[in-house]
Amino acid sequence: MANPVTTESNLRFRSVVAALACVLAACTEQPQNAPDGEQSAEADEPLAAETREGPVTASVTLTPPRPRLGDAMTLTLTVTAVPGVSVEMPAFGDALGRFSIVDYAPREETTEDSGTSASQRYTLQAAASGRQRIPRLRVEFVDERDGREDAKSHELLTDELGFEVESVLPEGEVAAELRPARAMLAELQGPWWTRYWPWLVVAVLAIAMGAFGVVAWLRRAEQRARSTAFERAMARLDRLQRRGLPGLKELDAWYVELSDIVRRYIEARFGLRAPELTTEEFLLEAGRSADLTPSHRDLLSAFLERCDRVKFARYSPAENESQQALILARQFLQETRDTAPRDAPTAAAARSPSPEAATA
Repeated sequence: MANPVTTESNLRFRSVVAALACVLAACTEQPQNAPDGEQSAEADEPLAAETREGPVTASVTLTPPRPRLGDAMTLTLTVTAVPGVSVEMPAFGDALGRFSIVDYAPREETTEDSGTSASQRYTLQAAASGRQRIPRLRVEFVDERDGREDAKSHELLTDELGFEVESVLPEGEVAAELRPARAMLAELQGPWWTRYWPWLVVAVLAIAMGAFGVVAWLRRAEQRARSTAFERAMARLDRLQRRGLPGLKELDAWYVELSDIVRRYIEARFGLRAPELTTEEFLLEAGRSADLTPSHRDLLSAFLERCDRVKFARYSPAENESQQALILARQFLQETRDTAPRDAPTAAAARSPSPEAATA
């Protein structure tokens, strides 16, 4: 028979051994968890790259380092330069066209050693998942420390940052979420006019209103053409009068201009092909027009005869004859202008002097 004291001692020994084994197991598991913690801390660290070119240092950082599609990414470009070096940062969005720019914040400050520190912070979003990269950014600087005014511009290119944009859908769930296309909708039943009669009514109304609008527009256009023909002719006549009476060298050009003013006015006002006809052909055509009275035709004939004598017969009129030709042209325009109610006196006609005032 076993000794009770010995049995109790064995039990206590076994308990102590078991406790020591648990302590040793806990101690051996703790170092195994440490690398996981370090790996998690490293995953949270931003992607960074630093480039140095002479007196200028540029660093680029991106957070988070492994974004998901749709996450906002913060890209920061920081450039520091020693005193006496001027830095020009990249233009807004330069080389970042593949990303959507949500926010932008530039900043510039002076460092403790009187240098400069400039930064640009972008908030970006990727357009697709997969492998992406931040391209090289260009920074220009001019080293003016030696006091030279013709210092050349230098260039610094940052390093690229490659990263992975994770998809928002885990693998294998895309096919499970797809649904079949819906069936075709049944066509409406009933006579065709029950479905299309509103459109037929709209079409008829649109055609009627369009025809009415075209007729009204043509009438207004005809009235405007008559009114503006007089206004254009009076404006040209005013400009010709302000240039003064012609000298010996300007006679031919001055009378050609005066005759062209009247002829083009007649073409727009009465629908006659005045500029393409000779004087005889034009007077014959004007005689057939019911809009020109006999007195108007006589006035026009006297005016054109004066112009043709200078243009074709090399006649050199005196100043009073040129003044009289100008008076005849203005008189013809004022007597044959459209006298419709809407044809109120224009500003050009109000400014132009009367024949009596011009003679004076």
